[in-house]
Amino acid sequence: MAPLANLLPFLSLTQRAPKYKPYITITTELQAPCRHHADNMPYSVHSFGANNKLNVSCWTTSTMKDNKGRLNDNEGSWLYLWVNTNGSFGPPELFSYPGVGNADKGGKARGEGCWLHEDAAKEGANIDFTETLEWCGNAPQHQIGAVKSASNAAFVCRNCTDLTKAECQKEYVTNEYGYVDVGCWKKGTAVGGNTTWVQMLYGLTEPAYNCWLSPDQFEPTEWHGLPAGQCKN
Repeated sequence: MAPLANLLPFLSLTQRAPKYKPYITITTELQAPCRHHADNMPYSVHSFGANNKLNVSCWTTSTMKDNKGRLNDNEGSWLYLWVNTNGSFGPPELFSYPGVGNADKGGKARGEGCWLHEDAAKEGANIDFTETLEWCGNAPQHQIGAVKSASNAAFVCRNCTDLTKAECQKEYVTNEYGYVDVGCWKKGTAVGGNTTWVQMLYGLTEPAYNCWLSPDQFEPTEWHGLPAGQCKN
């Protein structure tokens, strides 16, 4: 038997060896949408076809713990993988709106990339990604709401939320008839007995220009994801 002193360097290296690889390469299924957020709503960065090779570096779970967080409505998990695209798939404009990572929160979803559901990876049936890859950290905040189905109308913006002020009276009709991304909320004039207004977001995380949505426009049962919190000003 080797003396213990001879084994110490080996044991030290073993202890320092990383548990996880920096990434693994997966193969896409026929339908493999890679999205801005770790959920199924509403934007898609790119829909990869079958048999694309993608490098995935970490995993997280969707903040939408309902059918909007799954790949196929009521089936499957809420687990998403961070795909490192790094300009490898066509011209830069293809990923002109890259996925929202969480590096600013200390997470592992860094650089240019997007979120791919584990069911879109052919290896998903044979690999436990939670054991193979690092946890990315919490999924980036994302909340959506839908216009009232009975209204059959688009969302309407206002410049501000206090309807006693003249500058808040002007309305701007949007082209959004379904789900919209919403940002922070603030108190305003009560509409339909509710004083909570939300800011509509265009695309990802940039607020629409003075677009405040009154609470009466939303379908009460069609809020999904985590609220962004109260606006700071």
